[in-house]
Amino acid sequence: MALVLGIDAGFQALGIVVVRLQPRGDGVVGYERLVVHGEAVKTERTSKKRGIRVADDDAERCQQLAQALKRVIETWKPAGAIVELPHGGAQGARANRAMGMATGVVTSALSILDVPTEWVTPGDVKKAATGRKDGSKEAVQEAVQRMFRWHDGTWPKQAWAREHVADAAAA
Repeated sequence: MALVLGIDAGFQALGIVVVRLQPRGDGVVGYERLVVHGEAVKTERTSKKRGIRVADDDAERCQQLAQALKRVIETWKPAGAIVELPHGGAQGARANRAMGMATGVVTSALSILDVPTEWVTPGDVKKAATGRKDGSKEAVQEAVQRMFRWHDGTWPKQAWAREHVADAAAA
């Protein structure tokens, strides 16, 4: 049995899922996958408040993401991580900057905490879950719920959290 961390790397929201992989007991070669922990960490801009610079706000949000990863890794001690890369198609400078910061935080935290990591594209994640690289967010969520038999009441209630947790699990 091994624990694997699935991560949907994002700056506004980070999806983190811990999956237990155990050999199937039904004679079929492969693994059963069971989600043992799933969460989405949301960060919000506070730079609109007087006296807070955008750079200070970004640094605080990076710290929140790093601390969440550290807490999950130290609690569950996964054997490795699979991380969905943020897509590179953002049009604006702020969005590209946010994707870069999220990737940097995740990369640094996993490296410092000695977690072997594999990176996958959003298309790979959608294909793994739905069989199609252009699968919708809803299709990924439905597939992940079926794939992990995720019906124990731990599925996130907020739409934003469901999206990020599903992507992390699909990774």
